[in-house]
Amino acid sequence: MCSNLEKNTNSSNSIKPAWYTMFFSFFYIGLVTIGGGLAMLPIMEEEFVNKRKFLTKDEIIDIFAIAQSIPGVIAVNSSLLTGFKIAGIFGGIMAGIGVMTPSFIIILMIAPIFERFQNTLYVNKAFLGIRGAIAGLILLSAFGMGKQVIKNKFTAAIFILSFVLVVFLHFNVIYVLLISAAIGWIYYLIKNNINSDSRK
Repeated sequence: MCSNLEKNTNSSNSIKPAWYTMFFSFFYIGLVTIGGGLAMLPIMEEEFVNKRKFLTKDEIIDIFAIAQSIPGVIAVNSSLLTGFKIAGIFGGIMAGIGVMTPSFIIILMIAPIFERFQNTLYVNKAFLGIRGAIAGLILLSAFGMGKQVIKNKFTAAIFILSFVLVVFLHFNVIYVLLISAAIGWIYYLIKNNINSDSRK
């Protein structure tokens, strides 16, 4: 009943979801996410787009794009931006605390015994399997984001250009983001001017 109330009030934009909703949602995301910020995208999409209807797919992808473009950890940046978008400044703060809390608790528990077990055969084999799962989650994130974002020839061209610059020409990712943003801005201005002229 509480969940339905939150959906209804959020859809009407009259009442923002409570801060504890952001905290517990991101506590859960931080608890089940292994592999960093990129692996969070499918879980965040399921939680905030499909389940709670707080955001659209375009909004969650925009949040992720901004989170990767600014300094800091992607997971924390994404949680702060999502919380702020949904529940305001305090919601953003609680989302950030929520996503960091599981890692903080687990590290406190594991740190004293980690050195004793890190070189054992069973632990190494377990981490080998975890690495494969992380790669799958990141690939799923990339596929889902690409399917949502690449909608026309322009976005496809930007994707190919960015891929070539990073993979083959070894450009710094920051420069690729800046170049892509500049091209997108110029494309928007040109398209906007063409549409304005056609209406005259």
